[in-house]
Amino acid sequence: DDHVRMRSVVRNILHKFQNTTMEFTVAGRNTVVALLVCLLPPVQTSKAIVHTQNATGKPNFLFILMDDWGYGDVNAYGNSATTRVKTPSIDKLAADGVLFTNGYSVSSVCSPSRTGWMTGRFPAEAGIHSALGNGCGGCAQYLDPANFTTVTQILHDNGWATGHFGKWHLGASKGDIASPVPLAYGIDQTATFNSDADLGPTSNASKAWPPIIPGCWTPRTPGPACNDTHWAAHTSQAVVSHSLRFIDEAAARHQPFYVNAWFHVSHAMLVPTAEQLAAYSYNEACRLGAINSNQTTCAHQIFWSSQHAADAQVGQLLDGLRERNLWTDTVIVLSTDNGPEEPMVYTNAVGTTGPLRGRKRSLYDGGVRVPFIMAYPGKGRKQAIDHSVVGAVDWLPTVLKIADIPVPTALAPHLKGYDISHLLLENASATATSAASPQQRPADKPLLWEWRFPVQGPCWNDAPQLAARLGRYKLYLNPPTPSAAAGVSRVELYDFGPPENQTSPESVALMFQSQNVAALYPDVVANLTQHVLQWHATLPPGPVSNHPGCAAYAFGPARDTTETIEDDPALVL
Repeated sequence: DDHVRMRSVVRNILHKFQNTTMEFTVAGRNTVVALLVCLLPPVQTSKAIVHTQNATGKPNFLFILMDDWGYGDVNAYGNSATTRVKTPSIDKLAADGVLFTNGYSVSSVCSPSRTGWMTGRFPAEAGIHSALGNGCGGCAQYLDPANFTTVTQILHDNGWATGHFGKWHLGASKGDIASPVPLAYGIDQTATFNSDADLGPTSNASKAWPPIIPGCWTPRTPGPACNDTHWAAHTSQAVVSHSLRFIDEAAARHQPFYVNAWFHVSHAMLVPTAEQLAAYSYNEACRLGAINSNQTTCAHQIFWSSQHAADAQVGQLLDGLRERNLWTDTVIVLSTDNGPEEPMVYTNAVGTTGPLRGRKRSLYDGGVRVPFIMAYPGKGRKQAIDHSVVGAVDWLPTVLKIADIPVPTALAPHLKGYDISHLLLENASATATSAASPQQRPADKPLLWEWRFPVQGPCWNDAPQLAARLGRYKLYLNPPTPSAAAGVSRVELYDFGPPENQTSPESVALMFQSQNVAALYPDVVANLTQHVLQWHATLPPGPVSNHPGCAAYAFGPARDTTETIEDDPALVL
């Protein structure tokens, strides 16, 4: 078909570039990549194709996952005072659905967080503790589909067309380790990065995982296209193009679809194009923070323009559903894998957590409380703000409920999330002012976290190793160790105040988690401690760095600067 023929043309172009001795300028390489993106078969618009609800009447699902966005990086969360980034498309989605103020990822870093979304289970149970592929000795090397059922597998087995476009980061072949092919996860079609697609055109493994941009592997892999520094800037458009093409194919077959559209922005590296940078003038973004008069750009301009461009592509994707008459039949969730990167790790990482303490890698809320928006335009609540505590592990059971698929018998006893479809669907006419009564999370379904490695950045980001959230309280502690005769250490409990009053100045002040109230609520501490330690005791063996959750608050033991990447995989971007 046209898509296959076009891929062949692109491969021939790249082959010629690879075998030439011609030196290309940066501008020339940029043009090559732009042309390659343009050579992707055009996404059909409503003028060319108009779909109706699939013949079965089953819902579609679209999961949009951003990367390293902070709680304060989306305007709909009321954070205009902390950022000037413009997110009109995401804000519009929030107006069309439910904005959760207590929405959580289940990890403070990439791969574990994605594991939670895909499986409805906490990632440490799968031996996934940090970003896969970063030399984590003793960690799992990929999400094992034989032992961890995914939402894509369940829907695939029940007749949905399943596609995954963008970042994967749940495993890649390396050395003698061969990662599973997409179909092992129930995924019919992919175009990815941070997967076997990164292995290059000569790898047999990469053929099962084609790259998101034809001929382009990763920013760190040499090649005529990917030497272009704007590879990351082109990925958002490519994610949307692939997603809409897949949706067209499924809709033409009158087949319900499930799509993962997982973006690169705003993970390092960020190198926006000149057109994207134009969204924020130098005077607007940089003048006050300019190092000297010769400075031509700055971190804020780079970061804000990258997020604004990604938001625009989110808008293209959502408009594509509207144009295809699929808008009212599609359940949509938009979130991010964890909080924003620490500027000490990547200079341009100036995302904001709003009023929250902590950033990426930290279990304080700035590392794990994230933008979390759900919409079901045809049946769900609109303009609703909900203060219920929800998490990434709730996505799988919610999808199954809406799809009218029972939870598989083998998965049921291991499932850590619960169905939150009632928060999306009940009282569909409820507005932001009338939907302020949060639902209590089931007592046997607390959100649980663990982080075994150091935390980069200021010392106040360095949380204990374990955490649990249930209701208005969040507990932190370090588990017992052979050298800790007293058992757990550094016990901290934070009270976020009445859930129905989350926007009051008092509650906002509590969001920074600076008032440890463990001594005031011993029963709460005992209950959450029991939950988190019982769970921790079931985890498979795995690596633990020298100083996780520094026991001496707030300054831990001096870091061993001789640690290698194998000792501390969190240091790898």
